[in-house]
Amino acid sequence: MNVNVPSTVAMIANYALLALFWGAAVWVFLDTRKRGRPLSESIAWALFMGMMFPLAIVTYIFFRRKKLL
Repeated sequence: MNVNVPSTVAMIANYALLALFWGAAVWVFLDTRKRGRPLSESIAWALFMGMMFPLAIVTYIFFRRKKLL
């Protein structure tokens, strides 16, 4: 087995997580814009989602269902 295989797998996993986080940020941005929220609020939600995905997705779904968004 090549010595570089574990580091390659780790790098692929990091890129996959990064894509997941920023994909979620784009989804939240588009969803908030579709719901008629101001651009500044959409950007804030997208940044929050991109930086803190596991916590942010639960928070966003909770507030979205409560019609506060």
